[in-house]
Amino acid sequence: MPPFEDRILKKILPSAEEDRRIQAVIREILQTLEKRIAAKGLQAKPLLVGSVAKGVHLTGTEIDIFVAFPPDTSREVLEREGLALGDILERPVRMYAEHPYTRGWYGGSEVEIVPCYRITDATQRMSAVDRTPLHVDYVLGHVKEGQTDEVRLLKAWAEGIGVYGAEAKILGFSGYLCELLTLKGGSFRGVLENSLSWRPGTVIELDRPTSRAFTEPLVVVDPVDPNRNVASAVGVEQLATFVHAAREYLQSPTEQFFFPRPLKALPLPKLRTLAGKRGAGLLAISTPAPGVTEDVLYPQLRKAHRAFGDLLHRHAFQVFDSRFDVVKKEAVFLFELAVDSLPRVARHEGPPVWLKNAKDFLDKWRRSPKTISGPYIRGERWAVDLSRDATTAAALVKTKWRELGIGKDLEKAARRAMRIRSGPGALRATYAEAWTRLFEKRFPWQR
Repeated sequence: MPPFEDRILKKILPSAEEDRRIQAVIREILQTLEKRIAAKGLQAKPLLVGSVAKGVHLTGTEIDIFVAFPPDTSREVLEREGLALGDILERPVRMYAEHPYTRGWYGGSEVEIVPCYRITDATQRMSAVDRTPLHVDYVLGHVKEGQTDEVRLLKAWAEGIGVYGAEAKILGFSGYLCELLTLKGGSFRGVLENSLSWRPGTVIELDRPTSRAFTEPLVVVDPVDPNRNVASAVGVEQLATFVHAAREYLQSPTEQFFFPRPLKALPLPKLRTLAGKRGAGLLAISTPAPGVTEDVLYPQLRKAHRAFGDLLHRHAFQVFDSRFDVVKKEAVFLFELAVDSLPRVARHEGPPVWLKNAKDFLDKWRRSPKTISGPYIRGERWAVDLSRDATTAAALVKTKWRELGIGKDLEKAARRAMRIRSGPGALRATYAEAWTRLFEKRFPWQR
């Protein structure tokens, strides 16, 4: 390992004292769970999983404990009893995403307690998380001496460049994916060098070939389940960012790839100057952020972001750039518009003159109060000049947003309160960091 990366490793490795404390917490949790399970007469077994179980954890890690129930346990019992076992944690919070679990604290460490079914082969899987203990066994059975630290470097590097985590907020590289890539590439640098040849559609196999076709940009076949793509969460932008960052790092490695400087939000006067220089229209849409887990919230934020963008596009308000953020307790959607206001008149084209349904078009628009002129023939088609419902992007969103599908929790929040601000009024101090990200577009290691 190069001396530079050896120095990085010393910063991300848990200290001996931290590791002793983690192991003591794990022993206590497992003993407490075993007593609770026995007292309830359950045939379940608590298991340590995740990065700590594999010896690839970083400093400040959380602890993942699974409670494996026999396959003949009903789903109702598994969820009820599995969640109840989570009450041994301090400040327990029930998390309901694809699979319910409990998150809380124990002995100063963040802990997740997750119920699952006990299986020995992925074909027996009954819930979304049942493979996880098999993943632990696979990594422990294949990792070579010294590779655990290489995995740690890859995880810290991926986190530093902003693509670590398969959860809905990030849609990036999971811990297990980083582990498999390291097993395949041999080392941290081996993974980066391999990635230079990645393109959308790249397929990476370890022990077993894929048993089906995948459509995601990057495919890493799960060695314990060839029907699963471990990289299914990775979006094309995260893939491209990984490849670009690998190229940059291999040419000129710096600590900023692992420990980027925090983004410094531009002050409002600078944002106004920058917005004036760019000369685009500005639009900010905000609602209260629903009190749901990130795995539930972020898919709805993406859905709403697409819906607002599609609405603007359909009505000829050209979006130059956009993003969404959660700012304190608000969900915020920011749009930079190449066109943010339009004339009152809009042309609407109909069918060719010689089609039978042309009469329906004529009958509809001859009688419509929205018709300004026409119908008339333009080329081979009928056309009509109409009065727009809204001439500004802000007015359009205000008029039409209730017709959009933005997710049930977000829609409830929006019906309670939605604020639409345009022009200079969209540049609020509260949103300064989000606008800075939209305007500056610097990679984390360039700050």
